[in-house]
Amino acid sequence: MVMITLKDYLTASNSYPDREKHAELTDEFKANASTLLEKVSGLLKELNIDKITISSGFRPTSVNSNIANSAKKSLHTRCMAIDIVDDKKQSLANKILTRPDLLIKYGLWLEDPAATKGKNSNWVHLDMGTRSARPLRMFKV
Repeated sequence: MVMITLKDYLTASNSYPDREKHAELTDEFKANASTLLEKVSGLLKELNIDKITISSGFRPTSVNSNIANSAKKSLHTRCMAIDIVDDKKQSLANKILTRPDLLIKYGLWLEDPAATKGKNSNWVHLDMGTRSARPLRMFKV
């Protein structure tokens, strides 16, 4: 089973160690992160995924505002979203899409994989946002 630690989440797999002590990181946001990690870990366990790399977890608002195409009120800024590195074939995203029932079970939303392709890498975006009900639990920006 994949074990995502709070430190892994806050620092994006230790890419940004300073975020662990950022002034915007409140106790409420840490609680959000813990809830998110429980949900994501449960989803990954049921999909038999045992290793991931986080490309983006908590984002301070100053960082978020400098990311092209990021939502102005991104759930990353409140520790309610996670981006996980995916391969060129988007294998992780496709595996999640084979089990939309698990997104419902864990109260998670998946961003449309068509929107999570980068120049150098792809990622899976999962969050605990509030949206109108949809059977697939996938959203498009």
